[in-house]
Amino acid sequence: MMEELLTDGLNELGLGPQGLTGANSVMGVNIESSARHPSTIGVAVSTGCWAHRRGKIKINADMSYEVISHEGFKL
Repeated sequence: MMEELLTDGLNELGLGPQGLTGANSVMGVNIESSARHPSTIGVAVSTGCWAHRRGKIKINADMSYEVISHEGFKL
């Protein structure tokens, strides 16, 4: 569910391929969770053009969120 919300919300930005506008910027979002040692946190991001597609969203434990980098954006 969270993956679909993020995919839909990011596509609503209208960035499009390579930041040249369009209906779809994101093909998929995959969130994985597993047991880990507290000193290691693995994160992977794959983008076609990192400079055009970065933003910050703070997701809280209660699933509330705050979009830090873009005004007027909603999931």
